[in-house]
Amino acid sequence: MSLNQNTLKNNLLSVFRNMQDGDDSYFAKQVSAKIAEYVKSGNVMTADAGTVPTGVFTGSGNGAISVDSSVCENIIYAACKTMSKMSSGGDSFFAVQLALGIDSMMVAGQVNTTVIGTVVSPSGTPAPLSGTAGGIFTGVSATLQTGFLAAFNAMAHMTEGGDEYFAGQAATVITAYLTSGVITTQGQTVLSGSIGTGTMS
Repeated sequence: MSLNQNTLKNNLLSVFRNMQDGDDSYFAKQVSAKIAEYVKSGNVMTADAGTVPTGVFTGSGNGAISVDSSVCENIIYAACKTMSKMSSGGDSFFAVQLALGIDSMMVAGQVNTTVIGTVVSPSGTPAPLSGTAGGIFTGVSATLQTGFLAAFNAMAHMTEGGDEYFAGQAATVITAYLTSGVITTQGQTVLSGSIGTGTMS
């Protein structure tokens, strides 16, 4: 599978349209769940290499990242409650907190890949070798903040269509954040010593 930006847009739009006014709990829970689902649908690919127990290994990994939506949900919900008491600066505050929620969820996530390649033994004999690797995602949360705030600023001048606009902009911003992030993995058991680097698509 791979990231489908339109799917995220439509899922977020459904949340916005079904939300009752002031229902912060529903908003935080559903938005976080839809983003987490989107993240899990992405395809992780890595280039792996290193010295493993049986020799020098080179190969490639394929997998996904698992995340917990509650990490994002808790931050968004707290932000909604704080915003209800603010007289100004709400858009800027929420852009930062929404970005923090997503980035925190990703930092806490776990990347898992299946790695296939070739190992060259000390005698110089090549042989196929496969195994698993686990790792992390590192993204730039500032890109989320900037994108969300730009969307909020544009919406301030809109009289209609705000939900669809923000759903589309959020999907674009989140997709850019995910695809520009860096995946780093470490080989496990027979692949111990191999390091993988890659991206998500």
